[in-house]
Amino acid sequence: MSLSIPLKGRWKLLNKIGQGGFGEIYCVYDLENQQKAAVKMERIDRNKRALRLEIAVLKKIQESRFSANLVYCGRNNEYNYLVMELLGPNLSTLRKKQPQQRFSLATTIKLGVQMIHSIEDIHEVGYLHRDIKPSNFALRLAKNMKKRNGISPSYCVIIDFGLSRKYVTSEGELRPPREEVGFRGTARYASINSHDGKELSRRDDLWSLFYLFIEFLEGSLPWQRLKEKEEIAQVKKKYTNIGMCRDLPEEFTTFYKHIDSLKYEDKPNYKYLRRLLTDIYHRYGYDENTKYDWQIVRDNLRGVRRSPSLAKSFDSTIAMTGTTNDFSRSKKKSLIRAFSKEIQKEEFDKMNDMFFPKVQEKSQNNSEKQNSKQKNKIQENNQNENGTSKKVKENESEINEFEKMMKMINGEDKSDTTSSLNIDDDRACCIIL
Repeated sequence: MSLSIPLKGRWKLLNKIGQGGFGEIYCVYDLENQQKAAVKMERIDRNKRALRLEIAVLKKIQESRFSANLVYCGRNNEYNYLVMELLGPNLSTLRKKQPQQRFSLATTIKLGVQMIHSIEDIHEVGYLHRDIKPSNFALRLAKNMKKRNGISPSYCVIIDFGLSRKYVTSEGELRPPREEVGFRGTARYASINSHDGKELSRRDDLWSLFYLFIEFLEGSLPWQRLKEKEEIAQVKKKYTNIGMCRDLPEEFTTFYKHIDSLKYEDKPNYKYLRRLLTDIYHRYGYDENTKYDWQIVRDNLRGVRRSPSLAKSFDSTIAMTGTTNDFSRSKKKSLIRAFSKEIQKEEFDKMNDMFFPKVQEKSQNNSEKQNSKQKNKIQENNQNENGTSKKVKENESEINEFEKMMKMINGEDKSDTTSSLNIDDDRACCIIL
């Protein structure tokens, strides 16, 4: 399709931002309101049309705080298409950019509460998602955090309903399970019921969420390196799921026991599961001021410019590998990311020092080594102190470029990126999203 011809005379295609079995995703520019949006396009001659189902589910959950805003849907001679709110990066991408490729306990819980809400909202309108995984949750951009109908939207948004299925009849009754069902979902996060070819129900979306939590906190799952569904299923069945919670707060074991007790027809206790997470959150001393991991990255980068000691540390890193003029543009960016990751790791370990004892021991040893290296770097740098300001200026533009990426997620106005989460709890407790 030509990028020069606006869809419906309104949405001008800018560039492709994604592609999958369903079709393609483009970033578009709305000529009416001068804002960017996203459009999913599916060829009309495609045998399996997933976009039609996605539109149906998205329309049903438009009142939810945890859904993307549906702008328009239509078709032309070549494509069916769906125009929706442009979102930020997905959680899979963000996790892989963190130290040890895992999230802190605080970030996992804050995201987890929102994800349970979003899954409940889908179930409430009679659908199962059937493909819960990190890449199917994305962050809402700060500019889109304005209230809708007097309600603040969620920071974390559930997406991609191409594998969804209606589990109730038109009368609202539970559909009876089919005897034979093909595999549905993504092998890494799919429930054992999906591997066994059983009919999926509400509990199976929560099984996928449970595996997602383990990956967020540990950085990987026991079957992470396996590719074949059959091999993954064997490991899942042999592995004790409670064992995966061994080094985690006891509430995760309770979470596992609840979903393990559910039968096909049972409705999960979503409120109870959210309460388990918020109990951890408050017991470990987190509050509304606790930041997401990627917000720590942003603040650390700003600190590099504002703090003379951090500026010297960054300058020493540059000095060890050459001047910035010796680097290509990509190498400069890589160096800045590496430096930001190093200082973020210190914050990351502090947030988990009560939670992961083994990690704490390692981080203490690493901290001693880093402190020793840091002193040596500062001593070397003090000898060339007169050249520090010049080199900081040379690196300032690179730091600005990295900050632009973070602003896409966080925005400049902190008040736009937070909203209170209704926990439905007797206690006055809330988590800032």
